[in-house]
Amino acid sequence: MTPTFALCALLAATPDATEILRRADTAILNEQAIYTLRMTVVRPGKADRLVEMKGWRMGDLRGLVRYTAPAKERGTAYLRNGDSTYLFLPAAEKVVRVGPKQNFGGGDFSNGDIFRLSLVSDYVPTLVGEEALDGQRAYKLELKAKDRKVAYDRVTYWVRADGTFFPLRAEYYTLSGRKLKWLTVRDVKKLGRRERPVTMVMENALEPGATTTLVFLTIEDDPKLDERMFTPAALERGE
Repeated sequence: MTPTFALCALLAATPDATEILRRADTAILNEQAIYTLRMTVVRPGKADRLVEMKGWRMGDLRGLVRYTAPAKERGTAYLRNGDSTYLFLPAAEKVVRVGPKQNFGGGDFSNGDIFRLSLVSDYVPTLVGEEALDGQRAYKLELKAKDRKVAYDRVTYWVRADGTFFPLRAEYYTLSGRKLKWLTVRDVKKLGRRERPVTMVMENALEPGATTTLVFLTIEDDPKLDERMFTPAALERGE
């Protein structure tokens, strides 16, 4: 095999950037899913904050998360419907609108990180090469935001190149090029009907030692969901 032919064969076998990103988008959660999560927020000098929650995903534009523990926060809920995100505070018995760039639950993930699970919708990807990361061969992508409404102007994203398309790491940058935080995805195990990474750790570049860890506890793939549950009225009723 000549070098030129070998290079052409390698290029033909490598998926394009959009396909890699599309596959990575559903590597953890399918388009429709019901799941439970544990969130641990760590802040230097403070006691860790632990929250358990149940979530529902219906495509990329509808998502709902309800706190199930601790007892004093049970019932607090976040809703994504289209371009709008809402927070329900049971103690105040009110629904308020929140922005995608605001922190989710006082941690290091933003509301946009939790509910905008499809990066394909928000970013234009470019495949810049392959490299080893944490002992895994990975595609390295550069993602550029399609508009200013997106939480981050640029994301560097590593995705496993072994056919699983599991995400490995993401670094998030501002328009000026400042790194805000980085995400590590790990702990592949069978959850639901298939294997997938179950742990996501977000580290804050602006506050050393500040981290937020999300661990999937259960996942139900492809349930039948009613889109009427993803409305502010249903959010307040606890549906």
